Amino acid sequence: MENTGVKCDVCECVHNTNGCGCNKTVIEVTHDCSCTNEKVQNPHFCKSYEMK
Repeated sequence: MENTGVKCDVCECVHNTNGCGCNKTVIEVTHDCSCTNEKVQNPHFCKSYEMK
């Protein structure tokens, strides 16, 4: 299932589809990104982000 109406251009995420969508059934986002504790270099506000 692909989320409709959701745009995501983070192509390095494993859940990204066709460069502009997301194949997750539920998308959780956060604006509390404390990227010093994250393993991701760039700030991602999506909790489901996984590198390919």
